[in-house]
Parts: sequence; C-alpha cells; structure tokens
Amino acid sequence: MRFEFATRQIADYKVVTPVYEGPLDLLLQLIEQAELDITRLALAQVTNQYLEHLQSMPQRDPEEVSAFLVIAAKLLQVKSEALLPRPPVREEGEEDPGEALARQLIIYRRYKQIAEQLGERSRQGLRCYLRLA
Repeated sequence: MRFEFATRQIADYKVVTPVYEGPLDLLLQLIEQAELDITRLALAQVTNQYLEHLQSMPQRDPEEVSAFLVIAAKLLQVKSEALLPRPPVREEGEEDPGEALARQLIIYRRYKQIAEQLGERSRQGLRCYLRLA
C-alpha cells in the first residue's frame, strides 16, 4: 500500500496530543519534512486514541484500518531511526571491528587446535615408556 493511498483513506481522523492536534496524514507529513520533532510525540498515545476511535465506530472499514497501520509503521520507523544511535564513522585505514573480531577468532581457533594436538601427544606420551640401555 502506498502512503498517498493510506493518507487519503484516513484523512478524516484527528489526533490530539500535547505537541500536535490535527489529521494523522498531516502529522506524518510534518514529521517527514522535519517541521515536528517526532521524539516529542508519544506514538503509544496516538495508537491508543486510534483504538478508541475504532471501538466507537459501528462498522470498521478494513481499508481505513490498514491505512492507519501503514502510517503508524512509518511513524515508528522514523522515530526509531531518530532515537537509535548512529554507527561511528571510521577513519580511513581504521580496521572494521567485525573484521578484527573475525581475524581474532581465526587465530583463537588455530591456537585451540594446536593445544588439542599437544594435549593428545601428552596423553600418548604418558602411556609410552622409554627403554633405557
């Protein structure tokens, strides 16, 4: 479902929060244009209001419900991107932490194999007796 279709389906629903009051589609538009800070908006409150709106409806329109889900998913994505930390920018020539970990695991595996071989030799050596002449 495209966002244009979703916004047309739910255009008459109004959101009321401390930071925004108006249509849901306009809320999404303001957030996408960075005119409203999504981190100040409680998405749980928006969702709860919509659930109350659904309960008050005598007949639920599946297209309207799916339109709300599309817009809510987009709002959730934008908010999570705003709240999650950005990965650090690496300097040129700096090793990727994932590559460094993989290299260290390969070295560890080699040492573990050698230790197992030495342990096996030791166990075999304890069962052997030298003949003294």
